[in-house]
Amino acid sequence: MTSAIKDSIVSRATLPRADWASFLEFFSRRHHGSLVWIETHDTKTAETVVSQNQHLLSTELDLEDEKNPRINLTVQAGNKVIKRVFFRPSKLALYVTGDGSEESLHLESLNTSTTVHLRLAIPSRKSVNQF
Repeated sequence: MTSAIKDSIVSRATLPRADWASFLEFFSRRHHGSLVWIETHDTKTAETVVSQNQHLLSTELDLEDEKNPRINLTVQAGNKVIKRVFFRPSKLALYVTGDGSEESLHLESLNTSTTVHLRLAIPSRKSVNQF
């Protein structure tokens, strides 16, 4: 198997609910300002909506209403700040490539299945040579 093929293999790490708050905080810090595109599939209507590239501002677990927890995802598109709210999340998973790069964050919530795809920058020759 070539190195390029190995690097494209994706594995999934499903996160335990007890770790969601700390993981989402870490994910926000790590990817703040990164370009993402968001793919949301409505499980009731079978409609899928895909966003354009946007800058990730934050991801957080909101437990203010204990009966209706939420995951809040905030992005910036141009001059607009957009907050997406996912009610009653039931699953949170991180997809990682074979070389260990984070590829996407997937969450399932009430009536939706959403993937936040990271637009990872390809290192320039100069930055690769620094290592």
